[in-house]
Amino acid sequence: MTANPTEVQRAGLSAAVDRLSTHSTEWTCERVLDEGLDLVRDCSWADASMLYAVHPDRVVELSRRPVSPWPTPTELPLDWFPWGLAPLNPQRYMLIEDATALPVSFGSGETLGDLGIRSCLHLPILERSVPVGAVHLYWTEPRLAWDDERGRLLRTLGRFLLARASG
Repeated sequence: MTANPTEVQRAGLSAAVDRLSTHSTEWTCERVLDEGLDLVRDCSWADASMLYAVHPDRVVELSRRPVSPWPTPTELPLDWFPWGLAPLNPQRYMLIEDATALPVSFGSGETLGDLGIRSCLHLPILERSVPVGAVHLYWTEPRLAWDDERGRLLRTLGRFLLARASG
């Protein structure tokens, strides 16, 4: 019997997450974040990924992969995040199919399109229905749909990365 490709992908992601969690205590926090965000990119075919922590008064970028020269601040106003679209429903992801006109950062005149970004995704990370972080994904080619079955796994991985970053 042939395995379903989605099941194979989930099994591969599960094995990679197991490897990451097994080594998380011996690796530096930076390496865990890098490896975790690389997993996020790989399983979503994204060109870039970022991890954010949400605080009561601001949002802080914790890590990005690959490391890029994007001129984004490490702290953003809570009422601006993400991409000046706030407030968003914290219970739902948001795929922006055409993200070319979105600002790169708060107060910046530069857009994601100026950086070659065509589509982006906001995956909120919740604890007891309260946003505690987010994973952002970026694609240089248009992304027209998102399967949130994968999003659940990525949010769980994001929650693990947030815990490791704060621990």
